[in-house]
Amino acid sequence: MWVAVPYRAEWRYSTVAYKGILIDVGHACQNLYLACEAIGAGTCAVLAYEQERMDALIGVDGENEFTVYLAPLGKN
Repeated sequence: MWVAVPYRAEWRYSTVAYKGILIDVGHACQNLYLACEAIGAGTCAVLAYEQERMDALIGVDGENEFTVYLAPLGKN
């Protein structure tokens, strides 16, 4: 799971902070795909999830810190 804390970027990048956060998350997920391939595991990026339930599951407040992306992984 990837979690964003927008304030950490907003103070510097203002309204374009979200763009940078999402680009960074995409890069991190791509690296997860590459790592999984290297060890013979699999993953699948997931954007469709219930926001409130996911935030509660990992213990973030859903306002100042929230889930932005998921990718389970596994190996047979």
